Amino acid sequence: MSRHTARVSRIGLVVIGLILLLGAGAVLARALAASTSVLGSSSAPLLTHSQVQYPTQHSWVWPVTAAVCAVIALLALWWMAAQTSTKTVRRLPLEPDHVHGRTTLPADAVTGALTDELESHPTIRGADAALRGSSAKPGLRLAVTAENRADPAALRRWIETEAIPNMRTALEVETIPTVMRLQFSRAFDRHLS
Repeated sequence: MSRHTARVSRIGLVVIGLILLLGAGAVLARALAASTSVLGSSSAPLLTHSQVQYPTQHSWVWPVTAAVCAVIALLALWWMAAQTSTKTVRRLPLEPDHVHGRTTLPADAVTGALTDELESHPTIRGADAALRGSSAKPGLRLAVTAENRADPAALRRWIETEAIPNMRTALEVETIPTVMRLQFSRAFDRHLS
């Protein structure tokens, strides 16, 4: 999830929370008869007889209600899709020369070389890498599974000083933002001393 998606998600949740909070406050105020002039008496019916009969007397109410529900459902589906969408980089431009042609590199070749290097380390059992963001400024997502007795600090130091710099050199970039998830195999209990 990107920062923009997370920000939109938080704003949406705050708006929904405020709407629910206002509704709950109105129900509580009516039940406690706090404002009978605005909300009515707590013993009176919530809807009058004419309000109950309104949808049966006007045929447009139910199609409009269905359309509003459909819009809300589509917005909810869009929101759920936005939570899981990631901008995966497919190709990296190496020499963007529009006159003589462009040289691009498949991102799988870069991440494949990185995972091969990581998996060659004696304490790493598996690795997965992906480039996310834009092809001009990609970010690296790295998942590493190490043996349960590996030293986490030494392993992280090796990844930061050997594997990732090799990738930066190959891509000819000075920095690449990296998010790394380091987990340990569950073959045996891990003993920390």
